[in-house]
Amino acid sequence: MNKGIKGENSKKYLIEIAAKLFLQKGYSNTGINDILTEAGVSKGSFYFHFSSKKDLAVEVSKYYYKIIVQNWLKPLSNNTWDVFINKLVLDIKNSTSLGKFFGCPIAILGLEIAFIEEDLSDMYAYSIKELIEVFKNSLKVSEVSEDKLDSIARKAFSIYEGYTVYYRITKDKNVIDFMLKDLLEIQLHNNISMNLT
Repeated sequence: MNKGIKGENSKKYLIEIAAKLFLQKGYSNTGINDILTEAGVSKGSFYFHFSSKKDLAVEVSKYYYKIIVQNWLKPLSNNTWDVFINKLVLDIKNSTSLGKFFGCPIAILGLEIAFIEEDLSDMYAYSIKELIEVFKNSLKVSEVSEDKLDSIARKAFSIYEGYTVYYRITKDKNVIDFMLKDLLEIQLHNNISMNLT
């Protein structure tokens, strides 16, 4: 780590390193020493900011919530469904081409932590509910009828997460195109059913 990084910047740097390692290697397979080595800091620096790996994991959960839900998808969801989905998938494709996409961190880490750290699991569950709300917001902007919003948002979320897990396992970039097609079809099917009624 750069010796000039101190205080809150040091804490933020450790959170970013842990976030990357937890996603790549898993929460259980990442030890404090792995984080210290990657960050280039001493144990003293780590324990100045965090009382334990679990304490750091709480901050990682908040970090992923902020960058994925608050900073990326919530603002994006103020667009119509087709614009929202095309932009979401384009962003994922750009990340995959840079080798920076390992699946949705909220789901990936939430799945692993669910039966290990119950209170951490609650944090990831909250983030998942917020992701569903993001999908719901774009559907609302697209004038999907109120009685169908929850159901369609849950389906969209399931498609999104299913394909991100599928990509993580296979590393097949075509999976992202499948995600795009299936997510866009959700709105198409809704429009057809609205026209039939």
